[in-house]
Amino acid sequence: MFRRLFLLSVMSRRLKTQHPNWSNGITMTSRWHNDFQSTHNGKAPVQTEPNAKRKPRLLDDDHIEWLRDLADDDEKFRGYYPDSKVFGLTVFLGAKSTVWRFRQQSRTKGNRSSVFKTLGNWPAVTTDEARKEALIYSGAVAAGTAAPGKRQAMPFRRAFESYLAHLKAQAEAKGKPPRWWLNASKLSEAHIMPQWDGWTLSEMSQNPRAVKTWHAKLSKTIPTTADHCARLIRACYREEARLDRTLNPAASPTSGIRLGKVKVSKAVLDFPDFSAWRKAWDKIENPVHKGYHLAALLTGCRPTELAMIRESDIDLDARRMIIRNAKAGNDISLPITGEIAFALAMAINAPPQTITMRGLRGMKRGEVRVIERKKSHHEVAAADLIFPGVRQAGHRSGLPVSGNALRHTFRSIAVSLEISEMLISFLMGHSLQGVSAKYTNELMIANSQALRAAQEKISRRISELLGLTLGGYDDAPLVPDAPTRVETSRKRAKAAAPTRIV
Repeated sequence: MFRRLFLLSVMSRRLKTQHPNWSNGITMTSRWHNDFQSTHNGKAPVQTEPNAKRKPRLLDDDHIEWLRDLADDDEKFRGYYPDSKVFGLTVFLGAKSTVWRFRQQSRTKGNRSSVFKTLGNWPAVTTDEARKEALIYSGAVAAGTAAPGKRQAMPFRRAFESYLAHLKAQAEAKGKPPRWWLNASKLSEAHIMPQWDGWTLSEMSQNPRAVKTWHAKLSKTIPTTADHCARLIRACYREEARLDRTLNPAASPTSGIRLGKVKVSKAVLDFPDFSAWRKAWDKIENPVHKGYHLAALLTGCRPTELAMIRESDIDLDARRMIIRNAKAGNDISLPITGEIAFALAMAINAPPQTITMRGLRGMKRGEVRVIERKKSHHEVAAADLIFPGVRQAGHRSGLPVSGNALRHTFRSIAVSLEISEMLISFLMGHSLQGVSAKYTNELMIANSQALRAAQEKISRRISELLGLTLGGYDDAPLVPDAPTRVETSRKRAKAAAPTRIV
């Protein structure tokens, strides 16, 4: 004990001695007190960094108001303040706003991920409300039904590209050209991606008002296109929701859009207009296009299905033609009348199609070049098409009515001739509706004499309205020469069609 007291007395005398290097009069006692101050456990205090993570505290509205006053006066009080009652809940004090945010980390199959969500602004969202929202979202994260974060969410561009691939594969599976895929791709480049590239499907689902505003802006100038774009976005979201359980099928991004009613075209060739149609038809120089439009009027076929008919689809012995892979996915067998045979032969016996070039850059004045028309890809794949190169012929024909309107005209004439609805459905390739109708043996009706008589009746009526007179039909073959057309015979113009227009 005496030894301990002796040491204390010596230390006190030494500490009071002034250090020779200190000339400001500060004693050793005060310097030791400032530099070697210790806490209750003997360790020097550690100064808190301004950006260091703060310890959780029990937050309430009064405490947040006090912190808000401090943050307004000094920037070092800004940042995140975690709540000690709900793990992951923090309040962020910014320069002007106070925001509730929730952060949480989880591990799934060995992969660690984090979730983040903004719950609202204080004081609009009180402390109790923020805790309640945080617990609800935490439960959704645990159940796997919470909306994914920015990194995990499906980008809209990737989802739409996947949907376009689905459209193309769907058309190829049916053996049809991917026309809707092509239209959807063009709409995406022109209208959809310029607005929604960079968004995720989850963000679009949570912001239906933004989608509605964009649709309303497009509808002012292009209402039909705007509706098509909205349908594509809706279909893309539904397709992706089949694979992603975090996407609610009921919460579609287009839920706030009211699509316009689809207006069915009522364009039809009225009876007094047949003479004008005949005059415009006579002015068509290309015999392939000429035969195509006449065949469309005489058969009532869909434009695309008629454009894809091949010479191998014509049965000379049975005097029938087959429309392969129609809209309903089946083959349609139609009887061929003399008028239809004339339209088909007009295209088959046509000389090779050429393009006349005048006044183009690099050509001399008065120079005329005649070149053979290049074949598109589908024509190369099917070399024996009866009507090659007529997919867009209706827009360049100059006819008052063309395309699907000729199909409407065919039905109108059939109804005016009092032909039964069952026979009209068979001639137009409609699927039979109703239980009783499905009992009908389609093969028996297709090969019946009643169907052929109805087709001949319609063809005669159309020929009368157009002022066409066909001669020598009973003695002439359906299509002269062999139906298989090769390139050498295609270049050689044949003398005449099987019948003559008087």
